[in-house]
Amino acid sequence: MSSFLPDLMVARASQTLKGLPPIDEATLNKQVNAGLDRLYDMQHEDGGWGWWPSDASHPFMTAYVVAGLAEAARDGINIKDEALQKGITWLQNDVRKDADLQPDMKAYIAYALAEAGKADSALAGRIYSDRSTLSPYGIALLGLAFDIAKDQRAASLTDNLRQSVKQQGGEAWWNATRDEMLDLDEDVSTEATAYAVKLLTHERKDDPLLPKAALWLVNHRNEGYWWSSSKQTAMVIYGLLDYVKATNELNADFTATVTVNGQTAASQKFTAGSPTAAPEIFIPESKLQPGANQVAISTSGNGRLYYSVTGTHYSNAARMEKQGAVSLNLLRDYFRLVPTNEGDHIVYDLAPWSGPASSGDIIAARLTVTGSDWKYLLVEDPIPAGTEFIERDNLYQIRSRPPWWRWSFSRRELHDDHMAIFQTFFSQGQQQYFYLLKVVNPGLFHVNPARVAPMYQPGISATTESTTLEVKP
Repeated sequence: MSSFLPDLMVARASQTLKGLPPIDEATLNKQVNAGLDRLYDMQHEDGGWGWWPSDASHPFMTAYVVAGLAEAARDGINIKDEALQKGITWLQNDVRKDADLQPDMKAYIAYALAEAGKADSALAGRIYSDRSTLSPYGIALLGLAFDIAKDQRAASLTDNLRQSVKQQGGEAWWNATRDEMLDLDEDVSTEATAYAVKLLTHERKDDPLLPKAALWLVNHRNEGYWWSSSKQTAMVIYGLLDYVKATNELNADFTATVTVNGQTAASQKFTAGSPTAAPEIFIPESKLQPGANQVAISTSGNGRLYYSVTGTHYSNAARMEKQGAVSLNLLRDYFRLVPTNEGDHIVYDLAPWSGPASSGDIIAARLTVTGSDWKYLLVEDPIPAGTEFIERDNLYQIRSRPPWWRWSFSRRELHDDHMAIFQTFFSQGQQQYFYLLKVVNPGLFHVNPARVAPMYQPGISATTESTTLEVKP
């Protein structure tokens, strides 16, 4: 959904906003259709959605997809109405029977149902009566649900939002220190601000808080071009689209200039219909001075320029190895599968890895995660370039099979260069995973560290050490 929704927003923008450059409709339609097909494939029998085709349906994920499909249908995209209706029914049933739903989550469901043309006035009314329990995120969502229903209470919630805004300098934002949608202690002020911008744009498009909030969102792209996750990036694009349309900011007429140490490094003209993003600027090392360098960005003309500045560097030093803590740690071990004839079939013994490998050897990789309770863990383990995955590892019979030789993940994906293992719920303690590799090419291969991290809590991770695999011809 977090890939499909931005595609949908681009499609809408290309139809409704003046000042955008031409869109490659064929490529965009291909991406939108691919997103729809994947969403249909992942819908559960009960009508809801989770993270995978076979897990339990989740209120947020289902509401997220229902709202997105409803947006697509409203934009004239041909969707499967049966899939949407089944999702709506699941939400309607879940909100009635799940007494533990958090207030913000209920507000999101009310918003999704309103987007889908199935506004639940009774549900929205109950949430409004208890609006003191909502975060700014929930207030914005409920306000949008009322806005869709043409309910005057949207204006009252807009007033509530204005009273809770935080401001500093030329920026404005709304704090939301817990992600009630995913039940995580994680700051989602970015998402809360994006939806607040959407509501204010609908209710008071000339509100002086809007340009300040848009600036805050742009300045808090903490991953360079995007925000901390695909989910947050999709939400921000969704929230900003109506603002950009209402302010007509794309009808610009100005020149932006970048200077480095007083020398012009780049200059570009922005006009309606010109590219809205400038190309990357590369400064040769010879033009930089040791220590501090002065970068200045200026504009002349009419319009607003958004920019951010980030610095990245690369190093061969092993600085990201063996990082971890008691709350989250990761170890990686390799074993060799030693074949033995037992009657008319082959069984294998596990031997600790030692010495160079030979082409045709089979390696078992074991990943051991220890730590506290976590949600939505992702383990990624790069594989040596001279090896390939053995997908049907259940066909290998292991003699004296150790307790860790079992399948206990939520999902795993075999990529060209790494294994990805997903664990929706990790209980305090230890969990071990394994997979098999076949050695195919001789050489000396460096293997980068494996990494484990909660997907929606940036800044937390653990890594193993790197290693080297030597393969003899």
